[in-house]
Amino acid sequence: MELEGRFFRMIRELTARMHAVRSERLKEIGLTLPQMLVMIQVYQEPKTIGGIVEAVQLSYSTVSGIVDRLERDGWVERVGDLQDRRVIWIHKTKRLEEAKERYKLFEEHAYGELLSGLSPEELDMVSESVNLILNQMEKKVEEKKE
Repeated sequence: MELEGRFFRMIRELTARMHAVRSERLKEIGLTLPQMLVMIQVYQEPKTIGGIVEAVQLSYSTVSGIVDRLERDGWVERVGDLQDRRVIWIHKTKRLEEAKERYKLFEEHAYGELLSGLSPEELDMVSESVNLILNQMEKKVEEKKE
């Protein structure tokens, strides 16, 4: 059991460090992690606040406040639906498009520099280990469904 406990502490530490790096990058451009989560949702396609709430699992009032601030700062805009004026869509703006390109927002390879000290062989070993863990966890989840 000690090995499992150590493993989960390491995963928790890894997650915390990745979160800290992401938060620091966002702070450089004046954004918070919840704001980024909302921006990710509207980047691919416009969404309603309800759609964003469902995707990010935050309360309606929280998401509404985040959208207010993002709109104020020019990251997103509210656009009324042409068929149903009760529906408001949240759209990305040109500022968000430009920031995505400039800061590599939403991109997994933005973390590459964190692993740049590892050799290709070490990266392969880490990747294989993580895949092994993910596959085992998936198997256990499937077993519980049966």
